[in-house]
Amino acid sequence: MLSMLSILSVLNLTSSDASSPLQSAVITMKPLPFPLALNIGTDIVHLPRITRLIHRRDYLTRFTRRILNDHEQHDFRTRFALLGATNPPNERPLPSATEMARWLAGRFAAKEAARKAAPNGAASLGWKDVMVRVSETDRGRPEVVYMDGETARIGKLSISHDGDYVVATVLAAG
Repeated sequence: MLSMLSILSVLNLTSSDASSPLQSAVITMKPLPFPLALNIGTDIVHLPRITRLIHRRDYLTRFTRRILNDHEQHDFRTRFALLGATNPPNERPLPSATEMARWLAGRFAAKEAARKAAPNGAASLGWKDVMVRVSETDRGRPEVVYMDGETARIGKLSISHDGDYVVATVLAAG
């Protein structure tokens, strides 16, 4: 059993103090690899960039078809179908172009982070191979689903909207 004095002396090592066997063992100890293969990916999106893209003539549809899979395109159309319509009195306010840009920037950042966290790297997955959704089992938290053929793997997603920036981080099993 180590005495408190031994522990303190190990914690206060300098290069010339490595004289005892315990201190030598601590200095030469090899780190063990983490027992699970985990990958992390992060992406940041500048909101004005997405706003400019969606305001370009005829580019919104092309952009959403390129980055959103069928389920996400349905969610997008449902959420923003009323954009440009007139709002009847006593109704929920219509979503703005800013809200649309924030939603798309969030999806873009989350998908890019998920692609970076993929076991074989971003080049191994297309935009539509990753789906961002609200978890059905984890109290409505956002998650990413890797659509790998017949199997679907879930990655943990953290997403933050702050001012002109959207940041997403994904943790996925390797």
